[in-house]
Amino acid sequence: MSVASKEILHSGSAGVGPVLWATAFSWAASSLIVSYMEATTTTYAVLFSVLLLVIHGLTKLKPGAQKLKLRWTYTAVTLYALWYVLYSLFGNVDIDAILFHLNYDVGSADVRTEVVKATLKAALPFALLMLCWYKLSGRSLALATVNRVLPVGLFAFNPLMWIGVQETLASSAGSPVDLGRDYVAPAVAAAPSISQKNLIHIFVESAERTFWDEERFGDVAEPLKRLSTQGWSARDITQVNLTGWTIAGQVASTCGVPLFSLGVIHKNAFGLVEEILPEAKCLGDILQSEGYRNVYLKGASLDFAGTRKFTATHGYERSLGFDELQHRFPGRSNMWGLHDEDMLAVAYEQVEELQNEDGRFSLTLTTVGGHAPEGHISPICEDIPFVTRQPNETLKAFACTNLLVERFIQRLRKEHLLENTVVVIQSDHLSMRNEVYGKLESSERRNMFMVLGAEQGSDAVQPASSVDIFPTILTALGFEVVGGRAGLGRALQSDAQTLVERLGFDGFNRAIDHADGLRDRLWGIIRNES
Repeated sequence: MSVASKEILHSGSAGVGPVLWATAFSWAASSLIVSYMEATTTTYAVLFSVLLLVIHGLTKLKPGAQKLKLRWTYTAVTLYALWYVLYSLFGNVDIDAILFHLNYDVGSADVRTEVVKATLKAALPFALLMLCWYKLSGRSLALATVNRVLPVGLFAFNPLMWIGVQETLASSAGSPVDLGRDYVAPAVAAAPSISQKNLIHIFVESAERTFWDEERFGDVAEPLKRLSTQGWSARDITQVNLTGWTIAGQVASTCGVPLFSLGVIHKNAFGLVEEILPEAKCLGDILQSEGYRNVYLKGASLDFAGTRKFTATHGYERSLGFDELQHRFPGRSNMWGLHDEDMLAVAYEQVEELQNEDGRFSLTLTTVGGHAPEGHISPICEDIPFVTRQPNETLKAFACTNLLVERFIQRLRKEHLLENTVVVIQSDHLSMRNEVYGKLESSERRNMFMVLGAEQGSDAVQPASSVDIFPTILTALGFEVVGGRAGLGRALQSDAQTLVERLGFDGFNRAIDHADGLRDRLWGIIRNES
């Protein structure tokens, strides 16, 4: 019979004393709570002290050995541990994103090692809590009573339970909109070649527009704000389902569709995919057909999350990531890959080379500096006051990358490498769990998107999502997008109504969750209905 199900009788004199077990319990519980709340050291000290006093006090309230069962308590704690591990790894428990990564990521050994470390770091406090509770809960009638009611509270407030309830309520709310009817295969009319512009497309890791709020985040986004005055930006880009991690955000922004999952969710047995959404017509495909040379740069490995497969599928003739570039920067890397200063140095060289060749080009690059949980600060920023004065590592990392992106644009302009070129700067997705996640969550969160070098009277203010970025970029480059529609997106320069406007945020999300037909169409799946 397992320890969790058998009756246990604690001896008041056996093992380590109750004060030490109460101390260990309070430490583990306080660490978990403070980590989740992103609270200060002072809050931790107060919480630890209160928990220690309460637990120790309960051991003294009607003391004496008690018979009790821990099966339900341990089950409830284990489920909470499962939620917390997922939350620690992914920032929020987005089942679609998690299942996609579990089935299709081909990360490096270092990344896998970090995932294992993060999992153990998140799970071990729960193991310690259960051990301490085993040692403490039978010492008094008060603690035994708490043990009987504790599972009810843990089950009731476990976020995993609420995710299940939300899914059930959504499925009973009636048939959602069929997005297959809203999907438009992009049809563009090319402007005269003299009018078509080059494209530099910068995805700034996790750099959501929410950081522009100076009351909450100070001047960390000031470099991006300065850049935005040189063009126009969108103020209301929400994050809809299946667009909330890097490759998904890039697919949405360049293909006009969320990254619909494949495999486990719908029990389709494909193994590792060779192509990403092969039936989608994306930005790279269109530009390639119009004679553009498409280059993709990324500081991290292209094999992570299927990026190499995506660029190979959709029109990029040259793709360079950490594996291809690390030899140029020996001993200069972070957990995810190249530092942003080195990535941007490579990007400058690529733009210089492309501008000296005949024909149009597009260059897409992705930074890693703002990656959760604390970000990665490029060495060049270690002595820059604008960076060092930020209050924590996360904001220092964002400040560094933002400043480097601004300097990159300034350098290109100074060397006349932005002639007839549109620059798009955007966040790939909203930030995941980091040191300022509490402040972000208490804000009205929006993605960041700006366009430099293209005509636009004023900032776009209509509700939109990252799928609307796709036709917006095409329009900015000088293409006539028929009806302003491409994929599920609607060009923000047009009068076309976005799906967020028409369906509402929740309605669009619900439609995405039930878009099996569109998903199969874009993945090229032929369903056997027999």
